[in-house]
Amino acid sequence: MPQYHVLGQIPAKRHTQFRKKDGSLYAEELVSTHGFSSVYSLIYHCHPPTMIKEIGAAYSVEPKLAFQRSLMHQSFEGFDIVPADDYLESRKAVLVNNDLYISLAAPKNQ
Repeated sequence: MPQYHVLGQIPAKRHTQFRKKDGSLYAEELVSTHGFSSVYSLIYHCHPPTMIKEIGAAYSVEPKLAFQRSLMHQSFEGFDIVPADDYLESRKAVLVNNDLYISLAAPKNQ
């Protein structure tokens, strides 16, 4: 038997149109660890949770190569990466070819 806990207004049936007083739709979000097969919550948002707050300037995340076409043996010191605020900038490419980038990262905890 399912257990329900309700806070606020909810629609009569799940996964149907649920409208605000002004006629616009609430944004429905399913929160779960195992999809529909386990305990989950349906959350209705006044504003979509995917709303963009800010778009920064574009920048390249292409790796800078230290050696071009080198087959020499290399030793990598992966634990000495300097942490960076931005998780994209924290990535340091270690091995690169036309198909694959293998990177190490050290993003700062915020």
